[in-house]
Amino acid sequence: MRRTRTAQAGYTMVEVLAAMGVLGTGLLGIIAMQSTAVNANQRAQEITMATNLARRWQDRLRRDSYQWTSPSQTNPVSNLPATWYLARLGTGVTTDWYVPDPPAATVAGLTETAAFDYFGNDVPTLGANAYYCTQVRLTSLIPNQLIRAEVRIWWYRQGGIRPPTYGDCARAATVAVSSDTTNIRSVYVSQTIQRHDS
Repeated sequence: MRRTRTAQAGYTMVEVLAAMGVLGTGLLGIIAMQSTAVNANQRAQEITMATNLARRWQDRLRRDSYQWTSPSQTNPVSNLPATWYLARLGTGVTTDWYVPDPPAATVAGLTETAAFDYFGNDVPTLGANAYYCTQVRLTSLIPNQLIRAEVRIWWYRQGGIRPPTYGDCARAATVAVSSDTTNIRSVYVSQTIQRHDS
């Protein structure tokens, strides 16, 4: 009786190379997905921080409105000029976007600016550490009674070029902030502020 030799089971070099190619393609996809997820998380964190800062500025404007009271016998005119931020509107109908000037620390007893660092802390408006910048626009809805206050927080996009024309929060061109979606991201919030009758 004649014995036949059986071939040993195993993988050929072609099969091993094909498997490595499939594995490598999968790993590249996972690495690319991880990079995208990290970037998306950073963008989400920036948007969340900017939204919180916009709400903080809404609170500051609302707090400021407590000084805006109606005319009375002792005060025959509205004391809107006595406010820190809302006085910018004056007797006008609307303002352009502007960087709100903080109240004097001796008056307010507060440290608040229109510029924030990456973690949401107030920094000097003209400081180099500013990451987020604030702009406000006021519109009179009912004269001497109701104001619409819009707050815009903006920052440079990740990888965006910081043009010298922007320089810092105070010198930023408001038109550029509205239209330059290549280098700038922004968040808008709006609220109505009513006069507080005395």
